[in-house]
Amino acid sequence: MASVLVTAAVATAVAAVPTASTAGAGKPPNFLVILVDDQASNTFNSRFMPETYRSIVDPGTKFVDGLAAPPLCCPDRAGILTGQYPHDSGVFSNSPGYPSLADQEDTLPVWLRRGGYRTGFIGKFLNNSIGALAGAKAPGFDRWFATDNASYYYNYGISDQRTRRSYGNNRHSYTTNVFTRQARQFLNPQQHGPKPWFLWLAYNAPHDAHQGRGHCKRLDPLVNRPADYRRFAQAKLPRPPSFNEADVSDKPPPIASLPTLSLNEYDNMTRRYRCTAAAMWEVDQKIGGIMRSLRRTGALQNTIVFYMSDNGYFFGEHRLTRGKALPYEPALRVPYAVRVPPIYRDAAQHPVVGKVVSNVDVAPTILDYAGALPPCASATDCRVLDGRSIRPLLGGSGEWPADRGVLAEIDSNAATYDAIRTHNYIYAEYPSGDRELYDLKTDGSELNNVVDDPAFAATRLSLAQRLEALRHCSGTAGPLACE
Repeated sequence: MASVLVTAAVATAVAAVPTASTAGAGKPPNFLVILVDDQASNTFNSRFMPETYRSIVDPGTKFVDGLAAPPLCCPDRAGILTGQYPHDSGVFSNSPGYPSLADQEDTLPVWLRRGGYRTGFIGKFLNNSIGALAGAKAPGFDRWFATDNASYYYNYGISDQRTRRSYGNNRHSYTTNVFTRQARQFLNPQQHGPKPWFLWLAYNAPHDAHQGRGHCKRLDPLVNRPADYRRFAQAKLPRPPSFNEADVSDKPPPIASLPTLSLNEYDNMTRRYRCTAAAMWEVDQKIGGIMRSLRRTGALQNTIVFYMSDNGYFFGEHRLTRGKALPYEPALRVPYAVRVPPIYRDAAQHPVVGKVVSNVDVAPTILDYAGALPPCASATDCRVLDGRSIRPLLGGSGEWPADRGVLAEIDSNAATYDAIRTHNYIYAEYPSGDRELYDLKTDGSELNNVVDDPAFAATRLSLAQRLEALRHCSGTAGPLACE
């Protein structure tokens, strides 16, 4: 059950959030969560996103084992909103999506608002939320500006507070531009006064457009300015060892039956990669402008910034020409960086951290920095958080599990499985009885499924037992701990 409705559970829920240190206690931090849609790690670098690296990644921490748990839009976003895995949040799939979210009145913006924060959401929310909310704002948000069709960069509708607005086909209506303008209005100090704020800015780039424009076709991200596409018109599609994998016979039937990639598929993926890079360049430039504005107003010194993608994407790895959802690294491992101002740190941030973190850690981390706020909508309505605060990995004090395991669970048309991802291994079980085990220490490209290798029998058994426990886990302490 997602939330507990008895007073005794409040103590458990509060205990799941580590106590904040005294650093920065005089002024609660602001929080800016920037989420993009379907960005794989292959476009998250300083060449494609120089402003983001300059203002967030380089002065912050890049998590090279940052995961989307699971790697699918709506369940991932539900994890950010609740700090819980799907079996606790209720959201296993994009459909029905938001209507399946348990206790919609008990979420991160509600908790922050109770703690004195001004809250805002701009961009793409959970799938099917606009219809389910029937024109209302999602609970907890003071400012609400959400698109009703995440696939469209032009010709889309917006739920603006309680008003329906429509945007057209001109460059001014391009979603990246519109969302950025709204974000900058929210961040104007005259809008929020002395209150600390939380803004979730969710761009729909680089999601498939289902529209065509210029060089980019119907199943590509759309680019607003032809010059942005020309900047990357010669970019070469990355070809890691898993690209067009020579032998997929060790994988479950849906993958084992895939043919090798054709020249036409290669050309389509190359075009999509270039459109992705160009779309992300536009996002990057807008992020740079937002960060410079925060610096000019003095807010940056009190603002913790997250940059993440809700899942990765396939570009030919394991012969997969598109999509996400599957428990392979190109989908599961995502761009993930956090910048914490010195006032809220006990030590310098490490530029690169290899510990396993995920989307369900965002809410506990924010509550921790906000002053150990409880994940409670009222004195008797609280969630028990499955994620944990990553503050110890960001120059803060505290312990971190030695061999953390993150749960990825999906039940959708795209895929159905349960998987555990540790730093060294990924182990997955499917309803068909198929299983996969990859040793990421020696096989980071997941070319050799060792699930039936006798040398890995003990590892397989241990991971299977841990996975079974994760399926029913709740919180980070006690016999049901999500570890």
